[in-house]
Amino acid sequence: MSELRFPKINSVVISGRLTRDVDLRYIPNGTAVAKLSLAFDRSYQKNGEWQQETSYLDVIVWSKRGEQCAESLHKGSPVVVEGYIRTRSYVDSNNQNRKTTEIVANKISFLEKTGFSPDQDLEPASKTNFQKEDSEANITDDDVPF
Repeated sequence: MSELRFPKINSVVISGRLTRDVDLRYIPNGTAVAKLSLAFDRSYQKNGEWQQETSYLDVIVWSKRGEQCAESLHKGSPVVVEGYIRTRSYVDSNNQNRKTTEIVANKISFLEKTGFSPDQDLEPASKTNFQKEDSEANITDDDVPF
């Protein structure tokens, strides 16, 4: 039997609104990391009636773009996030092992008028310092301050 060639795809595009203000912190090397809490909806039909389901995920935004998010976004701000899903482990304040699943943003578009130009909001990750060598190359899960 031949080996299954399964594609390695981890990509997500999602739109939603922030459930709280942006939490901006800095890791020991001075790199900014912003945490956004995003609510998003899904509509579906059940027994002929439309239902709505709301889900929540945290979004991590690195470097200058994270700082821009903290400056321009607030609870209720609508955004479109492109990135990948990551699950990481950490120890909470009660010394308990925890896991969290989050989106790491490669690109984030502000859908409200901000202090940044629309072109800047829509730039690809490589132009907004989201490159792996800037954001995650030397960073471990222990460095993420959330």
